[in-house]
Amino acid sequence: MNRKYILIVIFICFNFLSQGQCPIGKLDACSYSINEEADTIQFLKINRDLETPKPTIIFLQGSLPIPLIIEFNNGDVIFSPINNFDYKKIAERYNFVLISMPHVPIIASEKDLNNQFAYITDKKDVHSYPRQYLENNYLEKYEERCDTVINFLVRQKWVDKNNLILVGHSQGARIAASVAANNPHVTALGFLSGDPLGRITQYIRKLRLQEQMKLIDPEEAQKKIDRIYQWWEWLNQHAGDSNSQSGEDSPKTILSFSKSIINELVTTKIPVYIAYGTEDINAADYCDLLPIDFIAAGKKNYKVVPYIGLEHNYMDVDSLGKPILDNCHWDEVMTDFIKWVELQNGNRE
Repeated sequence: MNRKYILIVIFICFNFLSQGQCPIGKLDACSYSINEEADTIQFLKINRDLETPKPTIIFLQGSLPIPLIIEFNNGDVIFSPINNFDYKKIAERYNFVLISMPHVPIIASEKDLNNQFAYITDKKDVHSYPRQYLENNYLEKYEERCDTVINFLVRQKWVDKNNLILVGHSQGARIAASVAANNPHVTALGFLSGDPLGRITQYIRKLRLQEQMKLIDPEEAQKKIDRIYQWWEWLNQHAGDSNSQSGEDSPKTILSFSKSIINELVTTKIPVYIAYGTEDINAADYCDLLPIDFIAAGKKNYKVVPYIGLEHNYMDVDSLGKPILDNCHWDEVMTDFIKWVELQNGNRE
């Protein structure tokens, strides 16, 4: 065995050395840590069954450094990305996996979070996100981390290697689409409340909508749009800058999440499920048009599901367009998605 081969083996073993903890306290979940040279990737498996090979769903949450587990002051403990729907029912038949945000604790107390449940390092500053999180908060890094978890999972006896579903919400949908387009282990993709066009276009679309609603006059809207063009030029001039000021996203972050994801959705060979609320301007604007791209490209293994009158988190909205917190339809969305997933499995069999 030559020296180069030995080094490769050591590198692979180091990167895929995973430490597991099962259960986590009284929670029906197992936690894993994959140690890499500059990062420790943590993820949860809901349900403690490590014997039965099951199909696996990896759920990618949206933006902000929100821990996977939150301990509230009143004693309640939740899995934050999936608390809005009946994940226990899904976990009876699927391995349900959640991946932590980079350099964010997998579990945190309410006292260490801001009002958006994001982890902060200074209670006096609601935007004091961990520095390493801000430096690693860009699309390609999330892709790398997700690929690492997938490559670990397919080596486990409790994972059905032929049935690995990737589903993401909001920012997580864009990450899921990027990974699914390139990782051969992914067998189906769920794209929930994702914006195929990218973040920078959202600012312009919102200004035009405000103009159409007579909330801002056309001249002011155009001035603001012109400033966005100037800002975009500056961002591209500083494309490699991962430095962040006062919790604001760095140029590297904004640019990475401003890339169009349409090509990945159209060209991927696996089945794709797109779900969004029609009151969600960021997602609905182009998700409504995706069938045009799919039909033109000859893609047939997809389903587009617009939820009429719902917003970004699948809530009803009031007369002012604000979400009604008590009217949440996440359970409906996930039930529909699981039914579709199982239909794809039947088609493969």
